[in-house]
Amino acid sequence: MGLRYLIIGNSAAGIFAAETIRGLDSIGKITMISKEDCLPYSRCLTSYFIGKEISEEGMYIRNKDFYTQTGIDFIGGNVERVDPDSRCVWLDNGEKVNYDKLLIATGASPFSPPLEGSDMEGVFQLRTSADAKAIAEFAPKVKTAVVMGAGLVGLKGAHGLHELGIKVTVVGSAPYLMRYSTDPESSEVLIKLLEKDGYRILLNTKAERILGEKNSNGRMSVSGVVLNTGEHISCQMVLKAIGVRPNVQLVEGSGVFVNKGIVVDDEMETYVKDIYAAGDVAEADDFLTGEKSVSALWPTATEQGIIAGCNMAGLKRRYRGSLALNSAVICGVGLISAGIMNLPPGEGLVLKAVEPKKSFYRKFVIKDGRLIGMIMVGNIEGAGILSSLIRKKAKVDINYLNYLLTSPVKYHGYFPTGEGRE
Repeated sequence: MGLRYLIIGNSAAGIFAAETIRGLDSIGKITMISKEDCLPYSRCLTSYFIGKEISEEGMYIRNKDFYTQTGIDFIGGNVERVDPDSRCVWLDNGEKVNYDKLLIATGASPFSPPLEGSDMEGVFQLRTSADAKAIAEFAPKVKTAVVMGAGLVGLKGAHGLHELGIKVTVVGSAPYLMRYSTDPESSEVLIKLLEKDGYRILLNTKAERILGEKNSNGRMSVSGVVLNTGEHISCQMVLKAIGVRPNVQLVEGSGVFVNKGIVVDDEMETYVKDIYAAGDVAEADDFLTGEKSVSALWPTATEQGIIAGCNMAGLKRRYRGSLALNSAVICGVGLISAGIMNLPPGEGLVLKAVEPKKSFYRKFVIKDGRLIGMIMVGNIEGAGILSSLIRKKAKVDINYLNYLLTSPVKYHGYFPTGEGRE
């Protein structure tokens, strides 16, 4: 009799883990449980669905026969708790599912501080395909919208609404856009692009409360937002995109160790034997710092899912650590950043080049003769070469990096170092 593999979650980490397990174990029983009873889809594409740039089917990352073809028993439901002693999980409907190897890939959920008026009609969050469908259905009633949060999710949501002709104001508490992916200079380039395209961007600002009025159905519906600056913005929709928190509730009291996320080792195994975690719920090693962190990125989730799947099926593989790697297209201009974008003052060396009129910006962060971070806005060709240098922890000559600041990034078969090698 084959092993019983149980995977909780059907997004990136869960799907890639399941495919990896099946590739290594053709007879093991794979069961997948997800409270999203639907085909696997990409959360990265939900904003394009809102903006009518893709269809609902365009969000899917696997076809309608995926579960059957992969031999996965899919259960639509919510896992309430994990019981390691009995090697089983309990669903909120009382159903019990046994396992030999368990992967927790439950992702994260939107989080924002309590805000008066959040329960009114017209207040949304953007995490799931159901969220995207609800926003798209409500959008015809909307002329103006306020997006709370100037991170990647907030900007993607703003893009979807903007594509529908809705006037959008983005409100962010941070001093610059996408603070985990940019720096002040690159943020300024992106803000100018957004403002030129009709967006309004308000940073260092917070919403204090949401205003409402009774609609024709007698329900309270959004009519505006009051900011901490005292400004009142009239709108019919509020999209809350302030942050996310790992979905760790199901392991409370189980002995599985949780810090910010579920802490795992370099095989993606938790401190409880045969229980693994991957994706936005996992707290794993950071590639550059070696410290534990949660990396809520799609590429990270897929890689962690594959590593977890290998080790669950008996093929030992080590996770090298997560590397911050973000990409976006803002008003037709590409942005890619990787590694450590901002160092404390006096630590390391920073090279920069900016051409605002061309919406061009590059920044390289160097420490101990190695490239540890970069930002590219505008001409992003060759970004993969630079992120590979970060991954390899290669020593690179400062003069050569200075040349790459304003020149095309191409692979020449070598990268000169300070040791004089060619």
